[in-house]
Amino acid sequence: ACSTVTPLQRGVALSQRGQDAAAVTAFDEAIRLSPESAAAYARRGLVRARLGDVDGAIADYTKARELGAPADEVLFNRCQALISKHDYRGAIADCTAVLAENPSHAGASFARGNARWLAGDADQARADWVRAIELEPDPRQKARMLTAIDSLPPLAAARRPTSAGVSGPAPEPLRPLDSRALAARGLDRELKGDRLGAIADLSAALAGETDPEQQQGLLNLLQLLGTP
Repeated sequence: ACSTVTPLQRGVALSQRGQDAAAVTAFDEAIRLSPESAAAYARRGLVRARLGDVDGAIADYTKARELGAPADEVLFNRCQALISKHDYRGAIADCTAVLAENPSHAGASFARGNARWLAGDADQARADWVRAIELEPDPRQKARMLTAIDSLPPLAAARRPTSAGVSGPAPEPLRPLDSRALAARGLDRELKGDRLGAIADLSAALAGETDPEQQQGLLNLLQLLGTP
């Protein structure tokens, strides 16, 4: 007997091959045939985010959640999208909801820390980062988290978390990199495979950039990187 590939399965396969525009078309068909498919909305949201359609991605994540998709799947992704839209309060709320369902979600704790840092809440950001490092089981990912934190301009009166999750002594005052230098380092990290470090650098560059054209360029880069 021959098996039939569904539009949802076709969309997943296309997205895995990097054919995102075609994947969106397949997910559109999947949603047309099954309007209550949370998986189709969630998958289309991921691809839309990669294509730079952050508003469309947020709408899809929201619909997927309404249809019953788990928080640690869609709200975590929506948190990342909201950060790129500078909606830090919304991002914090989403990651908090993820952690309410799955307290061991290291990525959500780390992302909430990023949102809190960008919102100016250094103490709560540090607490989230420490918790994320404690929760993360992969030593390489743990090291990337520490690298990402180090890439941010120093936080006043903050104490840098260590890999053991214990606050270390405050670092010597450093002159923060300007937004252009942070952006350049972010691109270099992405090329080397350090997605977390790249997103942290580009987010910090965006927070410090005042030129509207440069801000849009940084936002586009963050949208292209998607979820780490």
